[in-house]
Amino acid sequence: MIRIDVDEDTLRTVRLTFSPLWETFGSIGLLARYRGEVPAPYTEWARAVRRTMSAVLAQDLARVLRDPGLSRLVPGFLPLPDPARNTFAAELDHLRRTRGNPPEAQHLYSLLSRYWDCTLAPHWNRIHSSLEEEIRLRGRTLAVKGPEAMLGELGGRVLWTRPRLTVPYHRDLDLTITKSRLLLVPTVFSGGLRLLVEGPDGVAMSYQARATGRLRILTAGADGDRSEDRLALLLGKGRAQVVRALELPMTTTAVAESLGLAKSTVSQHLAVLSGSGVVWKRRMGASVFYQLDQSGLALLRQLG
Repeated sequence: MIRIDVDEDTLRTVRLTFSPLWETFGSIGLLARYRGEVPAPYTEWARAVRRTMSAVLAQDLARVLRDPGLSRLVPGFLPLPDPARNTFAAELDHLRRTRGNPPEAQHLYSLLSRYWDCTLAPHWNRIHSSLEEEIRLRGRTLAVKGPEAMLGELGGRVLWTRPRLTVPYHRDLDLTITKSRLLLVPTVFSGGLRLLVEGPDGVAMSYQARATGRLRILTAGADGDRSEDRLALLLGKGRAQVVRALELPMTTTAVAESLGLAKSTVSQHLAVLSGSGVVWKRRMGASVFYQLDQSGLALLRQLG
């Protein structure tokens, strides 16, 4: 468990950003943690990765995970994310510049690049869209209600009780942040590895992005296995997918990206669902968010 005590000055600096490199380490941690079947919502993604990953890449990855071990490697290796470096290539270039290029580091850079190309790059547009949506929604709460309200709504067993943030971790750690910066990094793959990095400019910590379970790359296989989809029989397959995606607030674009549907198709479904009282819509700044109303939640509970 991590216990982070945050002073007033640091509380005012809380910000959010995403990191392709942090997603990479989180997903590696997931595969390392579960040598057999990986639990939902990652099951289908992990099966596909293990089927398609080359034997050489799998062996290289296994060696890195055995020695020195991913959880011990991360704190001294990963930099704090920076919105100015928001691509995998930019983050890897930054690593090379700051960590140097000894032979063992060159091998690790090559391994990370090959792993990224095989496992995450093909899906990054959808993951990226989901993370941007997460940051937009949390950022709105941060701007309107303040940092304490935003910290209190993170979920995933992340607890905020002033002045302490308590977070599940693989070991006990007490940390005090004074007159510094706290950076929160939403990740799809936080279920595999909680990342915490201390740097000269502050502290960064990963947490689980809200819509992970609805990302099509993670649930496509499971959706295909529904032998008797009562909700789809009632609403149609596409509209049922949209209903299942809206347990949490999402924009039209985010729903379309996460489900792999055309934005115009999703707009049509949302218009029908909104008009029938199954979902509500609310404008937040320049974005319009949709979420299941009580009748929508009841429908989902009854028909699945």
